Amino acid sequence: MQDLSALTIPLSCLAIGLCVASLVVPYWNCGGFFTTCVFTIIHLVVMGLLLGGLVIFALVFLIDLFKTCRNSWIPDPLCNSCKVLLAAVGAACLLGGNLLYAAIYIKSTSYIMSFAGSVVAVHVVLISLFSSKCLQGQ
Repeated sequence: MQDLSALTIPLSCLAIGLCVASLVVPYWNCGGFFTTCVFTIIHLVVMGLLLGGLVIFALVFLIDLFKTCRNSWIPDPLCNSCKVLLAAVGAACLLGGNLLYAAIYIKSTSYIMSFAGSVVAVHVVLISLFSSKCLQGQ
């Protein structure tokens, strides 16, 4: 079996880039997500889910990028398990924010980019899960 974990860094980078780009460009149905949209409770919840998921997923990306789980100061199985759980929570927040936005607001270009980023994030989690040593019995 090929090492699928080599895909996690580029796919994580793509997911984070798409999500950040979607939040920056002013193509949400209300305009700029942080500037012209009216801050209702639903908007704040969506914003919290998207930003929270993005921060958590970026943390996992940095852990992968700096190969923290391969250092001797953090046990490898514990670090990998925490990394997969954090990635799953981050991806779930991104996906939940997008689904809530889809249920409440009209779809837009920014929504499509953000949704694509969260779907890529879910795939990164699946690749991490299936390539983990715990699941392979090692």
